[in-house]
Amino acid sequence: MVDLSRIEYLVGKKSLQTIGKKKVMLCGCGGVGSFVAEALCRSGLGEMTLVDFDKVEPSNLNRQLMSEKNNIGISKTQALKERLVKVSETKVNTIDSFIDENFEISDDYDYVIDCIDVLASKYALVRKCHEKKIPVLSSLGSARRLKPEKITLTTLDKTRNDPLAKAFRSLVKKDNYRHKIEVVYTDTPAIRTHVVKEGKTHKEKYPLGSSIFVVGSVGLYIASIVFERLIKEEENEI
Repeated sequence: MVDLSRIEYLVGKKSLQTIGKKKVMLCGCGGVGSFVAEALCRSGLGEMTLVDFDKVEPSNLNRQLMSEKNNIGISKTQALKERLVKVSETKVNTIDSFIDENFEISDDYDYVIDCIDVLASKYALVRKCHEKKIPVLSSLGSARRLKPEKITLTTLDKTRNDPLAKAFRSLVKKDNYRHKIEVVYTDTPAIRTHVVKEGKTHKEKYPLGSSIFVVGSVGLYIASIVFERLIKEEENEI
């Protein structure tokens, strides 16, 4: 039995009972996503579904919580699930899938958290959540930064200093999508890469540097927002 007394002292028994009934889908189990998942599960979340199509790689070891020397090559969802069930009572489901416009989401989720790197997938997920009226919060760029400063909750149209946010805004504008998209991003200029490699694509030539200091802080911030919203939901209904 996991002892949640320390969080109970902060929020009370009723709030713990509330979060224990909630169901969250986390899409993207990388640096930010792994911290989101662990924070929510360690805080008493009832059920979490992990969605990712990637596998653990050696380059994940510097920032992704579930990555270990002995689990390189297994699916990120399975690696993260194995970690989460060791530290929590949360029911953990896994979906090894790439997200596109054909990805189906059950409407019984209380929250969806988007920590996807691929822009088209991110946009498809957000639109599907809006259509189904499921609350969704998106993580934007946290790579190319060393200091966890100015992590901000806002809407996509108000972001700045974030190359991923800029590309996302352009996509939304081109598609004439009017729905506000809630995001968490880091409002600090990105650092230029110190390494240039051989490759065909821009990403291969200029690989993204990423630190646990920032991705971890962003993930914990997102988890805190979602946790607080979920425990207040029932209070508003009473």
